[in-house]
Amino acid sequence: MLNPSQERAVKHFGKPLLIVAGAGSGKTKTLTYKLEHLVVKRGLRQDRILILTFTNKAAREIRERIVKLTNKEVPWAGTFHSIALKILRQEGYKMGIDPSFSIIDEDDRKKILKEVLRRMNLSKDMLEVANNYITSRRESLREPEDSTLEEVYRQYSSVLKSRNFLDFSELLFKTYQLLKNYSDGWRDFFEFVMVDEFQDTNIIQYEMVKLLAKENICVVGDPNQCIYEWRYARPDNMLKFVEDFKPDIIKLEYNYRSKAHIIAVANAVLSASKAQWKSLTPVLKPVRDGEEKPVVRRFSDPLEESLWIAREIKRLLSRYKPQDIAILVRALYLTDIFERTFFNARIPYKIVGSVKFFERAEIKDVLAFLKLMVNPSDELSFKRCLENVQIGERTFAIIKRFHQGDWIASSILAIKHMSEEKSKRLYHLIRNLIKLKQSIDEYPTALWEILEHVGYLNYMQVKYQKDYKEREENIKELFRFLEEKKKEGASVLEVLEEVMLISQEEETAQAVNIMTIHASKGLEFPVVFLPRLEEGILPHEKSKEDIQELEEERRLFYVAITRAKDMLYMTYTRDKNSKPSRFLSDIPKEHLDLSSFKVKKTTYSLELKRNNLKVGDMVIHRVFGKGKVIALEEERATVDFGDKVKTIHTDFLEPIG
Repeated sequence: MLNPSQERAVKHFGKPLLIVAGAGSGKTKTLTYKLEHLVVKRGLRQDRILILTFTNKAAREIRERIVKLTNKEVPWAGTFHSIALKILRQEGYKMGIDPSFSIIDEDDRKKILKEVLRRMNLSKDMLEVANNYITSRRESLREPEDSTLEEVYRQYSSVLKSRNFLDFSELLFKTYQLLKNYSDGWRDFFEFVMVDEFQDTNIIQYEMVKLLAKENICVVGDPNQCIYEWRYARPDNMLKFVEDFKPDIIKLEYNYRSKAHIIAVANAVLSASKAQWKSLTPVLKPVRDGEEKPVVRRFSDPLEESLWIAREIKRLLSRYKPQDIAILVRALYLTDIFERTFFNARIPYKIVGSVKFFERAEIKDVLAFLKLMVNPSDELSFKRCLENVQIGERTFAIIKRFHQGDWIASSILAIKHMSEEKSKRLYHLIRNLIKLKQSIDEYPTALWEILEHVGYLNYMQVKYQKDYKEREENIKELFRFLEEKKKEGASVLEVLEEVMLISQEEETAQAVNIMTIHASKGLEFPVVFLPRLEEGILPHEKSKEDIQELEEERRLFYVAITRAKDMLYMTYTRDKNSKPSRFLSDIPKEHLDLSSFKVKKTTYSLELKRNNLKVGDMVIHRVFGKGKVIALEEERATVDFGDKVKTIHTDFLEPIG
């Protein structure tokens, strides 16, 4: 059954149509029924219908549904890039493109760009700037500049042509040029054009749509769900579509996903928006009822927050499966504390759409120094240390000739057989490694000092230009972890053993989902937790002085809220350095569960003691094994593990016996 708005959208024909599909409003169902209507009722040829999507998954889902409904294939359903590839294979020769061209990935693109920079005697530090310029130049249809970057662009494009290559941004650019010069044939070929997630189109994609479509066009989207402006997406393309095509507008406002109070929260967040497309904003109407209100809680620090969430999840697991629950965060570095807390609380989890914290390159870079201290014959860690200070393969080859088990000792022997420049750089590294070994008991401080002395922190800015800030936050989070382990009395070996255990924890389908809000778009979960809703995190620090970026942060919050079906938890930490997100103040209190704010701190503090341990209890720790509680002070227990005595937070201990 279709609701009245969906039915109007399905049967609409003969004029451009804009469907504004609010979150959870049955958009995919409406699209597939519309396609069935076009083929079965209107008699359009399914091989003359163009459907443009943003993911292969979406295109595949639409194709499969149409085959199921009509028993007919839709060959022109795909992503912008896959359709562009198909068009260029057929008619690229008109632009002088050999039909046997190859598509290169991002790594190969950067290799070629490095060649160009080297040939032009330009610093390799320009790589990311030049790479971004090339993408923006094409996808935003920027005019040529009289600049060095423009010359890099020309030479890079020349190399691609000489090798019969296209990269992904040029794939769209060449298709746009082809359509601009020879568009009539394609306009006549397609009887109907449909575009999904239209709010995520960029400038060149919008211009391609204009060159492909006549009157029979339907675009579907919601400008309030555009969260990719940093990838050149333009939510104002929906306003441009209204201006250029003069379409009928149908809003899908019935939300079939979330319970009533969650919808009220989402509507409240959007009502405070200052976006220019506010007239297109659908006011969501809940179909599902429900008395439970979204919960808001405040904590003194991130550890307290993660421990409470872990306990709440354990309580919820009597009603929900682990995979029904999601933790959505603004940035990847915020996942680390949940990885460690869930690991210790024995809650199965998986990091969705990202590398696990301890498997990230910058974390492995830093830990390589500690690993070498524990195992001086660890070749992989030693090579990583060399790379971290920009000492290359040739130097390593010399050291290897003198290798006798200890890489630091081998390096000392090899120094006198190197050029003066190489020997100086290697000597500087070895001297700092020896200092680290001498002060290893103070490993957090000593490790930070060596990173500064050998220049890794500066090198990291060059190595990871594109996402340096995020990686810097990851390293800070690593050091918070190391400081915590140091306070517990853990040795470097014990820390590395725990890291290994956390890293090797198997991901299963039966697991709580931890992911960024960006990665959650298009997904839904019965239970959603939104932690660290603080100024500087959401909204992000960089957005606070820019209205446009602040509005995108608001849309990100809206997307996060509307992933929740049954239950929503919004939490934050509050101390002298942090305060709650401004977006929380946009939500009327009558739609929120604020009961935790009425609980006295003393009662709340007692509530935190999950295990209710007492002196003499036997416990188990995931790294240190079985032990006996010999002392208790507030939320920390001193435990005798037989070969060692440790002071550990009670939430990292499981009672046994």
